[in-house]
Formats: sequence, C-alpha cells, structure tokens
Amino acid sequence: MDVFLGIDTSCYTTSLCLVDGAYRIVADERRLLTVKPGKRGLSQSEMVYQHVRNLPDLTEKLVPSLAGNTIRAVAVTNKPRRREDSYMPAFLSGIGYGRSIAALLGVPLYTVSHQENHLLAVLRGTGYTDIPFRALHISGGTTDFLSVCPDAEGLDITRIGGTSDISAGQFIDRVGVALGLPFPAGKSVDMESRDFLDTAKGTAVFYKDGEVSFSGPESDIQRRIVAGETEKGPLCAETLKIVWRGIRKLLERTEGDKTSLLVAAGGVMENTYLRSALAAYAQREGFSFLPAEKGYSADNASGAAFWAALRST
Repeated sequence: MDVFLGIDTSCYTTSLCLVDGAYRIVADERRLLTVKPGKRGLSQSEMVYQHVRNLPDLTEKLVPSLAGNTIRAVAVTNKPRRREDSYMPAFLSGIGYGRSIAALLGVPLYTVSHQENHLLAVLRGTGYTDIPFRALHISGGTTDFLSVCPDAEGLDITRIGGTSDISAGQFIDRVGVALGLPFPAGKSVDMESRDFLDTAKGTAVFYKDGEVSFSGPESDIQRRIVAGETEKGPLCAETLKIVWRGIRKLLERTEGDKTSLLVAAGGVMENTYLRSALAAYAQREGFSFLPAEKGYSADNASGAAFWAALRST
C-alpha cells in the first residue's frame, strides 16, 4: 500500500505521521518536548536539540507500520506561517530530516507552514475542500482569525483578526503554571475547570479593530493568585470563560460574512468547553463548524501527511 509521511517539529511537539491514499491515519507518533517544572517555555536552541533527539526514536516506532507499505512522498512543516518573514529555528530539525528521507527514498518532498498543517489536519477528515472558509487557529503561540482559500501550494491565508498581545494559549498556560499545573497547561486546565464552568464569570475582554486583548485579564488573575486566591477549579474555569468571550468578539465581527464554514484548529481547540461553546454558537448562527478530530487539534503531522497524499494523487 502507498503511504505518505508528514513531519512537524513545532515549539513543543515532535511529530511523525503516515496516511494512506484515502487519507486515513496509518501511524501517528508524537513526543512532547520536556519543559522543567515551573517553567513556561523553552529556548529555540533547546527545541532544536530535543527534536534532533526525538526524531530517531519516533522513526523507530514508525517502522513496524511500514511493513508491506511504501512511502511515496514526504511533506514537512518549514515555518510558522506562509509568509516571507516567517521563520523559527525549531523547524530546521524537521526540514533536514525530511530532505534526507525524501532523498534516500527518491520521492517528492513538499513543504507547508505549521499553520497550514494545523488547518489541513482538520480538512483531512473531509477529504479537503476547494471552497473558501474562515478559520480559528488558537494555540500556545497563536490566536488568529483567518480567511482561507485553498490553492496549489496549500492554503492561502489572510489574517482578519486575533489578539493584540498574548495568545489564548499563553493566557491559559500562564494561569495554569501559576497554579502549579504542568506546562503546557491546557489539558490540566480543562480537567480542573469542569465542575466550575456553570458558575464562572470573569472579567471583560478589551476589543478594538478586530483584535482582542488577554493581557489585562491575565494580570488580574495573576494578582489574585499572588494574594492567596489559589483554588484551581474556579480560576481555570474563569480563564476559559474569558477566552470564549474573546473568541465570541472575533466571530461577531464577521457575523454578516456569507462564508458558511468555520474551521477550528490549534492546541487550545482540544479544550472540551471551547469546542462545545463554538459548536453551539455555530448552530445558533447558522454556519457549519468543523473542528479537528479529537486528538488532532494539538500539534501533529497529519496535515502535512495529508498534503503529501494530495500532491501525489
């Protein structure tokens, strides 16, 4: 059987993925980069170091899935966004690995940006679309509201809104780490919040010209934690309610948009509450909401693998 290899070396996950010609997952191997307790991130040099160590291990785990299969193409993420000024050293690990594998096998090598990879991971479940759509890319480093048009290179993306300061993922991670939760804190915040979402409120979110701001609410919660307000559940629930208010403001800006599909990707979109809130909002407003398959909002290489398959068939 023909299979297609995707590679993604993002800020906090090393990922390899194989899909078949029908875009089904054949193998998916990932490893989170290690962040010391109490820390909120890694330097780029440390990311590159860990990716270089992880790639051989993940490759060895992938090998059994190649029995009876043949890799026909490779796709790798090469930068954060499809822009000339977009660059991040972490992706060099994957690019070098992808070039080597493609050269050894004598197969095509394709590149996509990390942002395209996230959105393609969602579209893989539908077999792609050539219809323009709106998208939310909400992760540890990004909160972007996007207008997307598929093209021959992948996805032509225009940013139409987002955050003017910290991302939703940074907001969640900073609160989580301050409460003693491990970094990245998304999963822990999700779990801690569940019994308190019905009563959580939270502060207002500043919004202007298509941009929301999470730095004010984050500073407010941090001050309260320092002052001794450290019960995890209520503060995690409040943080998520504030993030949802910000997302709502972005969506309300384009409620008259005739684009009927909203795609949602990025690690923050693994959150149970935010996914359900978006689904309910889409139903009320009459547009289609397409999240990633559960487990594929967070960093993974399935979008790149999907792109390799599309380019080869």
